[in-house]
Amino acid sequence: MRQLVNVENDGKKIIAASQYGLFFYDPTAKEFQLKTTSDGLSEVRVSFISKDPSSAKVLIAYQNGNLDILEDDKVYNMPDILRTIFQGTKNVYHGLWSGTDLYLSTSLGIVTVNTSRYEIRESIRIGDNGSNIEVYQLVLFGGVLYAATESGIKKITFPNPALADYRAWTSENIPFTSGRIKRLLQWNDKLIAQKSDTLFVKENGIWKILYAAPSSISFVSVRNGKLLVGLMRSGNGSLMIYDNLNSSPNTLSTPSMMKPVDAIFVSDKLWVADGENGLLSIANSADEAIVPASPRDIAAGRAVFANRSMVATQGALDISGIPLSRPAGVFAFDENGWKNLYNGNLALLDTVKDLHVAAIDPLTESIWAGSFGGGLLEIPKGANPRLYKYGSLLSASQPDPASFRVTGLAFDPQRNLWIANHGSANPLVVRKPDGTWKRFSTPFQINGNTLRDITIDEGGRKWISGGPGNGLICFDDGGTPDIPNDDRWRWFRQGRGNGNLPSSTVLSLSIDRNGFLWVGTDRGVALIQCGEDIFNAAKCDAILPVVQQDNVTGLLLANEQVNDIKVDGADRKWFATGNGVWLLSADAQKIIFRFTKTTGKLLSNMVHSISIQQETGEVFFLTADGICSFRSTATEPLSEPKKLFVFPNPVPSGYNGSIAIRGLASNAWVRIVELDGKLVFQTRSLGGQAIWNGKNYNGEKASSGVYLIYTSDENNRQQLAGKIFFIR
Repeated sequence: MRQLVNVENDGKKIIAASQYGLFFYDPTAKEFQLKTTSDGLSEVRVSFISKDPSSAKVLIAYQNGNLDILEDDKVYNMPDILRTIFQGTKNVYHGLWSGTDLYLSTSLGIVTVNTSRYEIRESIRIGDNGSNIEVYQLVLFGGVLYAATESGIKKITFPNPALADYRAWTSENIPFTSGRIKRLLQWNDKLIAQKSDTLFVKENGIWKILYAAPSSISFVSVRNGKLLVGLMRSGNGSLMIYDNLNSSPNTLSTPSMMKPVDAIFVSDKLWVADGENGLLSIANSADEAIVPASPRDIAAGRAVFANRSMVATQGALDISGIPLSRPAGVFAFDENGWKNLYNGNLALLDTVKDLHVAAIDPLTESIWAGSFGGGLLEIPKGANPRLYKYGSLLSASQPDPASFRVTGLAFDPQRNLWIANHGSANPLVVRKPDGTWKRFSTPFQINGNTLRDITIDEGGRKWISGGPGNGLICFDDGGTPDIPNDDRWRWFRQGRGNGNLPSSTVLSLSIDRNGFLWVGTDRGVALIQCGEDIFNAAKCDAILPVVQQDNVTGLLLANEQVNDIKVDGADRKWFATGNGVWLLSADAQKIIFRFTKTTGKLLSNMVHSISIQQETGEVFFLTADGICSFRSTATEPLSEPKKLFVFPNPVPSGYNGSIAIRGLASNAWVRIVELDGKLVFQTRSLGGQAIWNGKNYNGEKASSGVYLIYTSDENNRQQLAGKIFFIR
């Protein structure tokens, strides 16, 4: 929510538009209200918003051309531009409100929207001979409609029945200029135009230069009769405020202003939308950043959950192992909300990029994060972070001696931290709890030594992705990292007898509750369940699971890019792919849910990673457009249940959702009975949680009153009891 694109005011609250949704801010109450796809918005990536000056309607335009109109908390979608068959981008740049019509400036030309019927009325092309040209902004000035386009300024009298006739449009020329005009707006009785980083003003029918910027102009707008000009230079932003044409502008800069993209005045206070630091409240040259608690940016790497905290990384590698050159960021989430670590608040990260894997020390709760090039970052609780590369036993990449690449991290039961040291001569490294290190080389010729993700099973065996085309490695040090004589290795690749993986490009690994290994590749899933025969190639090949869907049987996720696999409290398998998320039963024979952007409210179908809060069952998805979560029905079972947790309780009148009964043993029986002992409902838990829809076996809703809960384990031994209160 920090990368704002513009800001509006609805008279009561400030509306801030970010690339990933909207938030409303009440300056008086100092309260936030988020608005995302979970609240009815059609998309994530917002390009701009525009408030109708004569009503409560707000236009929300998205980067793919989709449109929403928000009115009184209702969202009306208009996907016409999105669905248009057009070779090129479908950008929507600006909106001009005129009665019930809204004139949009787009890369397709001018699009007219009827805002009372929420429909597209017509599309207008004003290029030569009716060709398409990009229109960036429209302004109505003196009975003339002006258009800033890629071909300069076009104009036509308005209103005009010939608006859609390109021949009725004429050119407005600025002397000694030609080509693209980026912005065009009215300032009192003047017309302002922006070409590149120069502003022109038309006064008394004559165009002249108003301001030639020595830096980049980030926005130009008119608010409260003032002309506002945003500037950027060398990572710093500033704002020029013109009261009138005859006086010099006031220049304003603040510590947090880096990329001003819009600004408004509310109650004599200036509010700046910044493309890096969110909404800035400015008074007397001092600023305050107003941002909802959220990750600072897209988390495109891995997510891990431990000690009731989730850590997500900003960086990522593509499927071929190439880093995406994203800034270094680590986003941590717990009961206190989000905490962001990045180069703005951690100087240690100034020269680090592509932090993309993470692990959490189960004892100290220190966060460890791996960078593709910048080494290994340790973030202790209550102590200063430390970066390991030079001076540690990490080795530089053989192709690049200045690059220390960490691409996999995992703690074993003895709290040894195992590290994939990508591209080095000894690509597997362990850092022991006493702070000593040891390096390992593989007995196989791994192309480029490109080791990546590491998963460790209950037996202490390390399962390591070999990177693109290099298969899967299993390493058992016998519980003695310092003694090499008992080390065992196995290499799994594509093909029978070689390991039988569906592909030698392994992207994800996960151990289920039976100790079996699930392997995600760029062409589906494999299952390794060989027990002690893992190191016997003649007896241990991977199995390619088969699943049935819609009366069709096939290999599990065949040809899908399986980016991550996680196992929940009921041993069900969650698969993150480039085409959404699948949830399968414990035996992977049945598809329980399929989540996509359209059917499951994912922010994007490209899902990089999954993380599960096992105690609550909440599942987090790291997608290409942000993090979203789903409250699942399974939680971690308890070996010795002590207390039932029921939510909601009491059940309020009108509630139609599920009732969660948590704190159970695995596969526990749960019985709901009336006070007289009559059985109302019975079920088995998923992991440590059971779900009841609040109805009896006849489909009737429970009446007001008290209902008793009795639970027993799978051997039918009585365990816990509780109560549910219904208010009807």
